[in-house]
Amino acid sequence: MVLDTVMYIVHSAFAALWTGSVLFVAVAVLPLAMGGDLSPDAFGSIVSKLQWVTRGSAALLFITGGHLAGTLYTVESLTGSGGGYLVLAMLALWLGLAAVVEIGSAKAQRGVDENKIREPARAARPFYLAGTVLAVGLLVVAGLLGVAGRYGLPF
Repeated sequence: MVLDTVMYIVHSAFAALWTGSVLFVAVAVLPLAMGGDLSPDAFGSIVSKLQWVTRGSAALLFITGGHLAGTLYTVESLTGSGGGYLVLAMLALWLGLAAVVEIGSAKAQRGVDENKIREPARAARPFYLAGTVLAVGLLVVAGLLGVAGRYGLPF
């Protein structure tokens, strides 16, 4: 029980950190970079930190989420219930978010390494915007799972 609680807290904290970081970069940082209001070094530093947050969070979410899924679900309930489908949807969204942030960050870093700012920000934009959609999707699915658990709803 204590281990499950610790796993849930770590899982929730790093999910919040990751989704919040992606949203912040896409909504607050990217427009500044596209407008040339950030230096390439500053943008590169932010992108690099986002990559570390993404990689660290993805690893911890895989470990903690795997533990939680393994203790709360069976193969049958994962593949045959509404709650299980939500967990599988969360896994797909998590993989997608990791992929688009990595691709967007690689595109941004490539241009920043050439001391450019607007072009790499524009190249990364579609990926970071896709990341915002996936991050919001993760938050919605997490909310649905929380509601289902709290009220015993069938989904």
